[in-house]
Amino acid sequence: MLGGLALLLVAFLAAGLLLPGTVEVTRSVEIDAPPEAVFPLLNDLEAWAEWTPWGEVESRVEGPSSGPGARRSWDDPRMGSGSLAIVAADPPRRVGYLVEVEDGAIRFEGALTVEEAGDGSTVIWTERADVGWNPLLRWTALAIDDSQGRQLEESLERLKDVAESR
Repeated sequence: MLGGLALLLVAFLAAGLLLPGTVEVTRSVEIDAPPEAVFPLLNDLEAWAEWTPWGEVESRVEGPSSGPGARRSWDDPRMGSGSLAIVAADPPRRVGYLVEVEDGAIRFEGALTVEEAGDGSTVIWTERADVGWNPLLRWTALAIDDSQGRQLEESLERLKDVAESR
């Protein structure tokens, strides 16, 4: 019996190594506000607390709150420790950022792109995660599109509400 369990564990781990080490999640929303009105909400980490779950996480903004170099760090029992940093901004079209969790064990590269859509905007949010060679994280990555996708959708709906109310 132990030999059978060991064989199953080895097969599970080996299969995990064959799974992709990266995953990409993309969601979008139409907003009844021009890109110039939406972009400041994307480029300022203080504003992120209004439309993302960051308002619910004990964290701190370090350095400037907006633009490249802006950084938010946390050490939260639910989320572990990590940071989010804006690494690129192309007003009013795009913000690029990097999230590192547990000293870089998991890395998300993200981009928020704003496109004109008539009198309003379409915001496209894309995140790419590199889970490395850990077979257990690779199995977990199979669910990231659903779990992370829900979080992106909820945040984009809140962004829509905030942007349209201004």
